[in-house]
Amino acid sequence: MDDFYIKIGNERIRIDKTIFVTLLDLSPIKQYVSYKDAVLANEISLVKLKDLAAKANVPYPLFFAKKEKVIKQLKDKEKNLFDKLPTKTEAQVGARGNMKTSDIELIVKDLARKQEFLKTRILQTEPDNAFIGHIAKMVKTGVSDVKVAEKVREYFEIDLAELRGLSKAKVIGYLCGKAENKNILVSISSYNFMPQNIQREVQVSGICVKDKKFPFIFINTRDGDEEPLILESEGRQIFSIISMMVCIGMNKFILNMKSGKTKDESLKKVYALTAEILIPAADLNGVKINNIDDLKQQAQFFKVTPSMLLVRLKELRLISKPVADACRDKLINEIKNAQSSPKHQPSLVNGYGKYNGHKFSQEVVRAYASGKISHDEVKNVLFRKGKMDTLLFQQYYNQFK
Repeated sequence: MDDFYIKIGNERIRIDKTIFVTLLDLSPIKQYVSYKDAVLANEISLVKLKDLAAKANVPYPLFFAKKEKVIKQLKDKEKNLFDKLPTKTEAQVGARGNMKTSDIELIVKDLARKQEFLKTRILQTEPDNAFIGHIAKMVKTGVSDVKVAEKVREYFEIDLAELRGLSKAKVIGYLCGKAENKNILVSISSYNFMPQNIQREVQVSGICVKDKKFPFIFINTRDGDEEPLILESEGRQIFSIISMMVCIGMNKFILNMKSGKTKDESLKKVYALTAEILIPAADLNGVKINNIDDLKQQAQFFKVTPSMLLVRLKELRLISKPVADACRDKLINEIKNAQSSPKHQPSLVNGYGKYNGHKFSQEVVRAYASGKISHDEVKNVLFRKGKMDTLLFQQYYNQFK
């Protein structure tokens, strides 16, 4: 084994280096100077080890355990994690780019912890979620996309006329509210307010964390990316939220997803239903697209990205190939020449509220107000490392009471 030492005062305790590396095999942990220095020097102080272990959500005594016990713990951890994530087959159809579970592991574990907290401490008698698999039979038996889309809009009470009268930013809130009214929780990525920031190379748009009562949709907005690889973030979030709702209704917990063509039939169906929910084919009757400006204008009306509308029009053969090709080339060129805009740091309340989600935050605050849960429980389940001062607590309480 490769020797590695943990310094405790004047003592140096030897452990297997593979244990240290394996237990801390998480993308954000590897970015810390203390981790990099330890790997190079083959030693670390106990204080720094405890700090890294806490950040990785690993019990620090495990570093001193026998390798067999560590391997068993890791296998148990992986099983619990994968129970919450899509199966290998489901993940294959939805991933875009290279993604390892370690890239999102701390987020998945934290959202799973929130699900369990909600079930065991606040809403213990809540029935199983009725929308899981709600449209699966319809899809399997070949019911038309039009009928299935109508079923989804009806279930969530989505009014397209109302939706189209909102700004894209407000449409996101509208759809999150519709999902959460049916006990599907929604978390939006919030840079530096999550257990781990997602690296820009991880091009996953959304994750659904499985649960029989409270499925948790997580939407990756790339909000910490200083050099965005995407345009129309709000339009893409709208598409991602609806598509993840469709996945839950089909009982397919898919990692979401690259826009455009795909050979996978399951994902094709998700795309088709999402498109029909947001842009019913009947609503495109009489729509004429002659150039990129027409495309953008209609995309703004339907509250989708120009790229998504272009795909929809091509599938329905409502746009000529020359016009479609010209629009596609201009959109590609816009992406290449995109300029990043300055990022505005949100307030603590808004930063945490975005990641925790409105319904979860509200349920926790109301449970505290009724005396059902303690102040410490609020602190530990809502805020990173349980850091919450009096002012933050009061502001959060006022916003979500």
